Amino acid sequence: MSNIINKEQYKLFEDILNEFERLRNLSSEEKENLIISITSRTYIDLMCDWAFKHVFGHDERNLIPLLNDILSTDIVTIDYDSNEIDRWKGDDKNVIMDVLCHTKDGARFIVEMQRADKEYLRNRLFYYGASMASTQLKSGDYYGKLMPVYVVCFMNFCLRHESDSLIYKYQLRDNGGERYGTQLTICLCELPRLVSKSRDKMSPVEIWFDILQNMTNFAKRPSEYGSRYDGIFEASRQSPIPIENKKQYFRSMINHELKSYLTEEDRAEAFAEGKAEGIAEAAKAFKDLGVNPDIIRKATGLII
Repeated sequence: MSNIINKEQYKLFEDILNEFERLRNLSSEEKENLIISITSRTYIDLMCDWAFKHVFGHDERNLIPLLNDILSTDIVTIDYDSNEIDRWKGDDKNVIMDVLCHTKDGARFIVEMQRADKEYLRNRLFYYGASMASTQLKSGDYYGKLMPVYVVCFMNFCLRHESDSLIYKYQLRDNGGERYGTQLTICLCELPRLVSKSRDKMSPVEIWFDILQNMTNFAKRPSEYGSRYDGIFEASRQSPIPIENKKQYFRSMINHELKSYLTEEDRAEAFAEGKAEGIAEAAKAFKDLGVNPDIIRKATGLII
């Protein structure tokens, strides 16, 4: 058993495994291997939502250099905001982001970690940015007070693009390339695009990609990085994290690991359930718009 956790703590993690039906019936050896594989690492996995928020969602000393290198900005200080945006109406879609902050001049920064591909991710990120723009102005404010919104998404997968790049930065432009303005910038940082090279030859952006993608694989901080990233490695050390927080991290990791235990039949069933849910939502939307019930039935196969 790992030297990092004692028997009492091990039982706590085992109880978490038993909360999941798919993991409850694993053998004792399989459970032990899974627990140790997560809890015995020197550093936490920064591609895990909880870990990313733990390191970057509370200490500006960790987040500011990341934003400055990725966005080529010169941010000096930030203030963290609640990561849940207030809804205008009770039926508005709830928006909860990983990290949300602003600078003194009012520029907003949304920072996300996406470990697995999500359907309509581009729409999701645009919606996040638009939500932050729409909540800036109050009654009587003039539009000149609107400040830029930056959405930065780190992803452990790659989307389809027309060119190869580490960072894809999107802004509103006309067909000829003329920029509309800086009101909204969306950055896609696809971590697997990092090309393997000697660490002493990496640029700051490449180092961040390496850290975010491989933190949990490091036994100690690579000496090639120098002291600039000491704070990141110190904040990512697993041993000082209180046990209650470790349980949150462990549960977050298990939610991801659980996917590897799904059979093809499970995935097909989950897909079918998601598809059925989408059809039901569409049928309800048609009804709310006053579409003839017969047309809804023919289009969706549902009587509503």
